[in-house]
Amino acid sequence: MFQEFYRYCKKNRYWRPGERILLAVSGGVDSMVLMHLMQRSAEKDGFHLAIAHVNHQLRSESAKESDYLQQYCQKEGLPYYSKKWEAVDKSRNTEARARQFRYTFFTELMKKNDYSKLFTAHHKDDQAETIVMKLTRGSALANLVGIRFQQTFGEGQLIRPLLLFSKEQIEQFAEQKKIIYFEDSTNLSDEYVRNRMRHSVIPLLKKENQQFLQHMSDFSTQISYADEVIQSVILPKYQSWVSETQEGWQIQLQELKQEEKSVQFFFIQQFLQQTLVSRKVKVSQKQVQQLLALVNDSKPQMTVDLEQDWQMIKEYDVAYLRKKTLPLEKEVFSLNIGEQLFLSENEWICLEQIGADAEQPEKIRNWQELSLTISSEIPLPLSIRHRKEGDRIALTPKLTKRVKRLFIDQKIPNSIREKTWLILSSTGEIIWMPKFANSHLSIPKETDKILYRLLYKTKE
Repeated sequence: MFQEFYRYCKKNRYWRPGERILLAVSGGVDSMVLMHLMQRSAEKDGFHLAIAHVNHQLRSESAKESDYLQQYCQKEGLPYYSKKWEAVDKSRNTEARARQFRYTFFTELMKKNDYSKLFTAHHKDDQAETIVMKLTRGSALANLVGIRFQQTFGEGQLIRPLLLFSKEQIEQFAEQKKIIYFEDSTNLSDEYVRNRMRHSVIPLLKKENQQFLQHMSDFSTQISYADEVIQSVILPKYQSWVSETQEGWQIQLQELKQEEKSVQFFFIQQFLQQTLVSRKVKVSQKQVQQLLALVNDSKPQMTVDLEQDWQMIKEYDVAYLRKKTLPLEKEVFSLNIGEQLFLSENEWICLEQIGADAEQPEKIRNWQELSLTISSEIPLPLSIRHRKEGDRIALTPKLTKRVKRLFIDQKIPNSIREKTWLILSSTGEIIWMPKFANSHLSIPKETDKILYRLLYKTKE
């Protein structure tokens, strides 16, 4: 077993002379065998080996095991690091929380002590259990790769060389070499999903086919290759169509809509993996299907709610991924001649008499400006608010149009519609929608001797 282990690790350049390597050791048969193999390899190739152990304090035997490991490392001249999991309540989500604690500890050790690689003792049975668990729960194709031999970890690499071997091979080697190890009594409990797989499901599958573990290992490799092919197709499209915004991300949909559904599917999965999943936001396959429908639906504007208040919002040929925003307050401003006010942090408005220019705040001097000259017959004060259902604007003496229809005709996204200000006379008639339309009522008559000007400035 050692020769196969050593040849494989050398072939894949898992270490080099003088390199500093950290080995995670629990005290169980897998990690104790790996420690034995790594010690022999270090003697041959001259790399520096250190041991990291976490005492989860879930069993009465834990302290004894930690003491044995400390004494063993002292005897062998191996640097030894240990830490206790001191959480008060360990009854909830125990496996995941314990794992998070371990790997946080390992990351800290590697950074503080300049270890470039972390080795762990996962094996073929672990691989099979992981894949079957993910298939049972439902998982994205890329995740079905299962446990990788090598991956990025912190600022270094995580290596799992025992994926070459089955649990049975490891136990036989431990017996042959008389390696001391400790049995974890929690592994006997069917309280955890992995243990139920280990005790009931995997043995049955092994019985059906003696090559089951190898088939699962081959399956993992094939999925890995398939994912590489998919990424080679998807990543260039992702880099071309996706960009980050202040609120989240946006996708250009024109070309995505033309792709085959298979490409759309893996593109959406890649997008969610890069944005939400990497931030610990759960995404279901149902939601992936909803996003596919959003891309292909003929409706110009749609919204899909995701977890933790995230939303995907389609606005014509662009989709935005961002957090839900609170509804705008239905605030109404009043504006009289000579007055000015900030409508928001980035919007300012003023009503002035032509020839009596208002003094503008210094901060807005370089903002983008729109202006509208209006008749002095417009009843004052003006009121300024966001749109309401049923609002209409008189574009000509004979044509009035619903504000909603005007937005639809101009293909204005909902997010902009909700923020657009309407400026009305004191009698409630819309005279101006900055950037979009003004009413014929605002047009000065030839007999007007006094003219007003509305100034609207925005910070782009």
